[in-house]
Amino acid sequence: MPEYIKVDNGRPFGDPQSQIIPPLALWLIGMGIKMIWNRPATPQDNAKVERSQGVMGRWTEYAKSTDTLDLQFRLWKEADFHNLDFPIRRQGNKKRIELFPSLLHTGRNWHPQNFKLNRVLIFLAKGHWERKVSQYGQVALYGRRFSISTQFKHQKVSIKLDKKANCWNIFDASGNLIRQIPSPFTSKSIWNLDFS
Repeated sequence: MPEYIKVDNGRPFGDPQSQIIPPLALWLIGMGIKMIWNRPATPQDNAKVERSQGVMGRWTEYAKSTDTLDLQFRLWKEADFHNLDFPIRRQGNKKRIELFPSLLHTGRNWHPQNFKLNRVLIFLAKGHWERKVSQYGQVALYGRRFSISTQFKHQKVSIKLDKKANCWNIFDASGNLIRQIPSPFTSKSIWNLDFS
């Protein structure tokens, strides 16, 4: 199990349009894997990975895959070749596995029982989300619509997770708490990647 994963801001790890943390990223956080997001629209922040994806795409000849299982086997085969057999000229023709022995095992074992909901709640409680209240007095977050009050229609509200109560606290523009709504986050919902 990796200690951290560096990712871009697109799905399945990010969602810049609705500015939420997608279920897969929350699942990884719950497993104790640190998420490192690149800055939006800056693939150069992860240049080596971006480059290796192009190389891997050419090596696997993914367009020739007959189905997803065939593609997975092609990826495994080329990843093994890349890590175990391919000599790196700038490193004296050493192979990646010689330079980075932890490629085969990070020293962190994966166990489903290591999943902790509290890690997710602590992480989410550090952020806040702004939403504009609809003309019907509602806001949307994580695919759900919540009624606030038509008194706040067309106004912006700030939403913050209360990790102890596991609920959304919704604040008006002056910072006054106007509503509390239960969050969709349970161990089961995150494990199943489903907040509906």
